Formats: sequence, C-alpha cells, structure tokens
Amino acid sequence: DLLALEVDFVALARQHAGRIVLRGWSATEADIATVGRAAGDPDIARFSSVGVASTPLLAASWIRSRDEADRLDWVITSTSDHLGRVSLAHMDPVDGVAEVGYWLLPQNRGRGIASAVVGTVEQHAFTSLGLARLVIRHEPENQRSCLLAQRRGYQEEGTQRGAFERQGVRRDLHVHARLATD
Repeated sequence: DLLALEVDFVALARQHAGRIVLRGWSATEADIATVGRAAGDPDIARFSSVGVASTPLLAASWIRSRDEADRLDWVITSTSDHLGRVSLAHMDPVDGVAEVGYWLLPQNRGRGIASAVVGTVEQHAFTSLGLARLVIRHEPENQRSCLLAQRRGYQEEGTQRGAFERQGVRRDLHVHARLATD
C-alpha cells in the first residue's frame, strides 16, 4: 500500500511516546478536525490550499481532493494525535519527478518532525517509486519551508515568477530540488 508508511526514529519516539505513522486521509471526524485546525492556523492558511477548508464540509471536500492519480497525500499521526500532513504531488512517472508538500499544526513545529517525515517520503519516492527528482516549491515569505528544504539537501534553483494565482494575485515560488543521486 503506497499510503502506509511508518516513521520510527529514536528522537521522534522520545518526543511522541511511540511511533509516527503516515497514512492516507479519510473523511473521519478526526481527519476533518485536523484539516479544520490547519485551515484555522494563519501560517498554514497563508501558504497552503488547506486554508480554504474552514468548515467541516469544506474540510471533507479538501480531503477528497487528496485522492488524485498524480498524488500521494498522508496525514501524519502519532500514537495520540494528528500532527500534520506530507505529500508527493504532480507525480510524473515518465520524467521521474514529484513535488513534496507538507504542513504541521503549530504545536508540532520546531521538533524535527517535518524533516523526518519528508526524509521518509524521499526514501519512498526514490526507492519504491523509482523517482529521480523531488522538488520543494514555496512562497518567498515562507522561511520555514526554505529552511527545511536546505536542511534536507535540496539545492536552490531560483524563483518561478507568477507561478500561481491566489485571490486574484499572481505569486512567485522559490524552487529547491533534490536528485536521487544527491
């Protein structure tokens, strides 16, 4: 199952009294509540598509949108709580590329969780899926994502000007990439 991954790092286990599991989203009350909490966080809402999921109905719709042919999207859970999400999107098996995305609920930031789960997803992408290139794109103001990309060894490649539109405004994206051979 491509959506069943376990992160079992000693440091994370100490912090979370057990293992961290990545699993596919479902329209359960707990997953819908997690999306709602994410949508209500100003930092996540500012930089992620989940920001529009401000009601349970919209949260359920956002969860359904994670089930696309070119995407693997996981909720990050610990033994006791939902921590955030991580994904591979825009997967192109012909060219062997995908984009890594992630967010963590505020209480889980700054503890190495994002780096650990991104590392697990990288390993899955490069070994199990046979991808050759992973990309992290973030808005220039999103310094946390920039730092994570740098810590994970993604090389800065530049800025895509006007890469997407949000609320009628064209926005830039910084691009970082990592190859399976890095």
